[in-house]
Amino acid sequence: MTEELKTGNQFEGKEEFIKDAFTEIAEYYDDMNEVMSMHMVQGWHKFMMKKAGDIKGKTCLDVGTGTGEIAFHVARTAGPGSTVIGVDITPAMLELAKRKEAEMDLPVKIDWREGDALNLDIEDNSVNLVTSGYMLRNVTNILQAVSEMHRVLAPGGRVVVAELSKPKNPIVKIGYNLYMKRVKAYGRKRDSGKKIDGKFSPYEWLTRSIEGFPYGDDMVAVFKKAGFKDAHFHVKSMGAVNIYVGTKEQE
Repeated sequence: MTEELKTGNQFEGKEEFIKDAFTEIAEYYDDMNEVMSMHMVQGWHKFMMKKAGDIKGKTCLDVGTGTGEIAFHVARTAGPGSTVIGVDITPAMLELAKRKEAEMDLPVKIDWREGDALNLDIEDNSVNLVTSGYMLRNVTNILQAVSEMHRVLAPGGRVVVAELSKPKNPIVKIGYNLYMKRVKAYGRKRDSGKKIDGKFSPYEWLTRSIEGFPYGDDMVAVFKKAGFKDAHFHVKSMGAVNIYVGTKEQE
């Protein structure tokens, strides 16, 4: 295990900045995700469901649910009789998720809740699956967020988290770096480079947040420190994204 856990890009006022930034970009967040992922984001989410295990009729929680994309996959997979909760700190993102859900024919209604990933208003040992996508870069304490996921999981429950990473292959890395420059330029057309709370523009943050962020073995170390002894990861899209999986041990 890594001796000193990496904490990602942290700064004073980060929580308020994140809420304000995602309020600003809520309406076009999904479109930008498609561009940033080269239209592979839905494939990542389907892979997450393959790693979720048997969740039919179970209680599931999506942390940092945003516009609800992963929660929708969970609802379809868990099916009738399940409970699906989507928690996010930004009301504007939740409102968009609710509007999108109203146009879908899901087997279960999602329980959308405003809440903090560092202090989930969920009972201990009450959830069978916790999912999260691209959220950990935005919290002020990565270990605390993962520890909260562990706390609310019932023994035998599973966590499946998608996060951005960096390719290790030097040739792939060249292409990745060029593409991220294009993403930043495209994002500037959307947010006009407007700085939020005097810090960064939203899409400047989304690219900057990857710098110093733990991924691969470093992130597995965080999951193990939080209690997921079997934590491991799957590399997707040549290293641009990792899917982290862990199980809460039976008592």
